Amino acid sequence: MMAIEPGSLDAYLPIYPDPLFELLSRELRLPERPLVVDVGAGTGRASLAMTRLRWHVAAVDPDGPALDVLRARAAAEGLEVATVEATAEETGLDAASVDLATAAHSFHWFNKRAALAEMARITRPGGGVALFWNVRDRDRSPFVAGYQRILDRYGVAKRLSLEAERASGRATREALAGAEGLDSPRLHHVRHEMAMRSDDFIELSFAPSFVRAFSSERQDVFRADVIELLAQHDFDGEAPVIIPYRIDCWIATRSTP
Repeated sequence: MMAIEPGSLDAYLPIYPDPLFELLSRELRLPERPLVVDVGAGTGRASLAMTRLRWHVAAVDPDGPALDVLRARAAAEGLEVATVEATAEETGLDAASVDLATAAHSFHWFNKRAALAEMARITRPGGGVALFWNVRDRDRSPFVAGYQRILDRYGVAKRLSLEAERASGRATREALAGAEGLDSPRLHHVRHEMAMRSDDFIELSFAPSFVRAFSSERQDVFRADVIELLAQHDFDGEAPVIIPYRIDCWIATRSTP
């Protein structure tokens, strides 16, 4: 379990823990310091996590400002991450040049067929592709289940639950099954937790853009409901709020010609 530091919205987002990358290394028999391309890398939560393990990572994203943030964070930690301003569907990287291609909470934004074809193209035979999402695990927490019921009342739970559907739903499964050059797609789950202060959870609850789009009056009522839920579960004092997460991770092996 990892406690987060207050002070930025990014701090409230779930991490990618080491057991996830241990799973990828084991399932794909990666070398000790694999070459990785992280497509749709954004500000680099997954890219930096892999770099901390001394993996060689190239972060690919079409958003230049997001890559600027990634580079600044890498520099602050003394890490080296290559960055490429390009799309997942056309990275411009050499064929069969990496051991692993990843998409961390981003595959649902891509043209699935084109992105998988590109990820297969740049991955060496015997390497692989990993697509993974962090999802709050309501089955392991009455508090999280209660929060989901609040979201149901406000009509936003369906949007948030799409993350789980995108990860393990039929569209992703079918895209992988039909992807040329990728074999044996399989779904794995990695469970972890994060701890935060109650004030931080309130900030997290306002992170989605569609919550921030509520009228000021509706935001006030929503905030009051979240505060009441925290109190019901004795999270209104110093006790940390424990949020369980489940990472849904699809892995496929790059076929050998």
